[in-house]
Amino acid sequence: MGHQMSAPDSNGEILLIPEGLHKFAGARTVMTSGRAGIFHKLLHQNAFGTEFFSNAPCLAYVLRGSETFFDADGEETTVYPGDTLLVPRHHHMISDFSSADGPLEAYLFFFSDAVIGEYLSATAKGATAAPDSKTALFAGSPSLRGYVDALPRVYDDLIAPPTLVKAKLLELLLLLHLHDGDGQLYNFLVHENTNRARRNIKQVMRAHALADLSIADYATLSGRSVSAFQRDFKREFGETPSVWLRRARLEHADDKVVNSQDTIADIALAAGFSDTSHFIKAYKSLFNETPKQRRLHLA
Repeated sequence: MGHQMSAPDSNGEILLIPEGLHKFAGARTVMTSGRAGIFHKLLHQNAFGTEFFSNAPCLAYVLRGSETFFDADGEETTVYPGDTLLVPRHHHMISDFSSADGPLEAYLFFFSDAVIGEYLSATAKGATAAPDSKTALFAGSPSLRGYVDALPRVYDDLIAPPTLVKAKLLELLLLLHLHDGDGQLYNFLVHENTNRARRNIKQVMRAHALADLSIADYATLSGRSVSAFQRDFKREFGETPSVWLRRARLEHADDKVVNSQDTIADIALAAGFSDTSHFIKAYKSLFNETPKQRRLHLA
């Protein structure tokens, strides 16, 4: 089943994980410290075209139901009960879940650089070729279900301090390592450990200019604080992020005005303008004519 990143069911919003899970319906925080943490996910309703971007390496373990993930290149991965999925950092995907066969239940584990560093130090054995930055099914461990089943019994009424969050995630990795005969988990985390650097701002902005994201979200995507992002952005583009985004979205809208039959209202909405009259005014200020005039001149 082919599936592009502009899924028809997606509303253009990108869920940044793990940060966005704190407000995501169906997700519950078990314990968290910064980007390291454990979340419980339970969905009862269909969820098609959920677009997300991972800011930290993630391991997802499915207890019930199935979910299908689509990479930017259309590669498809379906996870079933008992499956474990590795998701690299800085990874952009879309997921589909159908409730026809019942709810989806899973645990999501996000690993900080500190946790990964301790794991690699404890298990150092010399890495083989690191895998590509794609999702991959992982065999997991026969003990994983027991580890997961204990989480609600032990931690549901507790607020875990950062040291405990780190210890629980390290325990999980070491447990999985005991059954990682081919070194898949180890090599995955070696790869993640070497890909911690800040992302190229130009690549981030060109890939996500039309997304419904705040300046703080763009800073997170780039691996920077808001102040560092704004400073580096000004150096790269010679203007502020808000000015650049406004023009980029208007230029995209102009392409639609010229090369599509979409209504002006639809074009405005796709460009991030909820008010069509506001869009027309902004469009005219940049292109010296309204969208309607532009189309009439091209007719």
